[in-house]
Amino acid sequence: MRRSLFFYIYPAYLIAIVIAFGALSLIAASMFRSVLYQEKLHELHTIATLAENAIPTPFTDQDQLRRFLQGTTVRLTIIAHDGDVLAESRKDPEILENHRDRQEIIAALQGKKGVSLRRSDTTGERTLYVALPSPEPSQPIFRAAASLAQLDHRLREIIAILIPAVAGVLVVTAIITALIINRAQKPLRRIQEGARHFSRGNLTHRIEVRGPEEVSLVAAALNGMAERLAGTIHRIEDQRNESEAVLTSMVEGVILVDANKEIRSMNIASQKLFRKEGIPCRGMSLLEHLQNPALDHFAGDVLKTGGYAEATITLGKAPPVHVQVHGTLLRRQDDRGPRVLLVLNDITRLKQLEAMRRDFVANVSHELKTPVTAILGFVETLLDEVPDGADHTQQFLNIIGKHANRLNLIIEDLLALSRLESQEGMIDPARFSLERIIERVFEGYRDQARRKDIHLRVHYDGHAQACGAANLLEQALNNLVENAIKYSEPGGEVAIIVENRNKEIRIQVKDTGQGIPQEDVPRIFERFFRVDRARSRELGGTGLGLAIVKHIVLAHQGEIMVDTREGSGSTFTLRIPQDQ
Repeated sequence: MRRSLFFYIYPAYLIAIVIAFGALSLIAASMFRSVLYQEKLHELHTIATLAENAIPTPFTDQDQLRRFLQGTTVRLTIIAHDGDVLAESRKDPEILENHRDRQEIIAALQGKKGVSLRRSDTTGERTLYVALPSPEPSQPIFRAAASLAQLDHRLREIIAILIPAVAGVLVVTAIITALIINRAQKPLRRIQEGARHFSRGNLTHRIEVRGPEEVSLVAAALNGMAERLAGTIHRIEDQRNESEAVLTSMVEGVILVDANKEIRSMNIASQKLFRKEGIPCRGMSLLEHLQNPALDHFAGDVLKTGGYAEATITLGKAPPVHVQVHGTLLRRQDDRGPRVLLVLNDITRLKQLEAMRRDFVANVSHELKTPVTAILGFVETLLDEVPDGADHTQQFLNIIGKHANRLNLIIEDLLALSRLESQEGMIDPARFSLERIIERVFEGYRDQARRKDIHLRVHYDGHAQACGAANLLEQALNNLVENAIKYSEPGGEVAIIVENRNKEIRIQVKDTGQGIPQEDVPRIFERFFRVDRARSRELGGTGLGLAIVKHIVLAHQGEIMVDTREGSGSTFTLRIPQDQ
């Protein structure tokens, strides 16, 4: 368990205070010792000087020396230059040894004041010696000495008084320091309590801004942070509620899955679509919960490709439900991986309407084909029986035959479109030679090209083998070459370029005609759309040729593109996959 701030700071302060007072006590004791020592040194020097001035030499009276030092604890010794003791206030000089080797005597003989602190051989006590300088051999050396026992006693008395005083001050200081630290902790405790409120989600709580400036700034900053955080959370909650309301009211199904294809959320529409209303789904596998391999495979493809994808799947219900799925990869900043957003549209009704339209067109085309064929037959019969030069009868019959033929072509194209739409993506591919197909296409339009002086050209980049429905691709090339010749000016060129690129074959049909206006390019593959209606009608087009080409390419799972500039010709490119 972590310690509080008090127990981090207080011991350090306490140790620092103890060290400081200990150091001060040692310094004070040292100063007291030094002062007492200097006082004693000065006293000895003064007494030695007075004795030197008051006692005549040569010295003859031992008692006079004792009377001079009466009332003091000082010892006075008079020493000759050779070290012999001439007089001693405490001992008989006759029994004392030679003092020439004493440190203070050596200094005095050198003309300096001699000072020495040592244990006395005479008294056995720690003694301070002071010897006055005596450079003249005729002048004896006066030495004063005093025991330091009394000085040490006085110092012990001072320390005995100092220690309790220091201890008392130390205790008081420690208590005051504890109170100061405790008081300094109060605003920190308020901040700590406020942080607990914030962590529990109570962002309306506010920390009281009191105390030192630094602590007050921290409290104010936390209050501001809580206010901003509360505003941000409110905005996020509002956005989440709005998003949930939007998702709930959407008719499209929305499913969010993570990188492991586990469901993160499903809106009500998607639950109804899979009949999973009210069943918990969060954290469950997409395949396990919805039991639709096609949707699971689609989500996996979006994760692999990392982009946008679109597909149509069928839910195994009775009756079947057709769903168009849009998948988008959502990349995230954290390490939890991307997510996939799946948007599902129920297009069952559209599929039904499309099937009804196809059936209607096919039925009507079949029903019209019989009377149109009969009309053409009767027109041919009547033309054979009308004599030459008859009134306008032959002219009228030719007009009827021309429009009947045009109507028959439209019916044939509509029937072809119906067949293509019904088998889109369901062709039976086979290997065939594009070279033979292109030869047949050019052979069919060689006379028409010759009449307009248009050059037909083919170029192969790689082998000419392809895989697909040969009859359908031949029909597509027929439509493109026919249009190219129709809309090219005399002296122009129509070229077919075949490029074999690994898993894809590209077939380009290029012309040098009048081109297509850019605003009409997006609509050229629509049924019955004509860029120039008057000219198209004059040339006999049905308006279904490019629509048929588009559906042939889609039946091969391919793609058709156009590159055109008005006045510079057009290039139609068919990209047919070759991995069937």
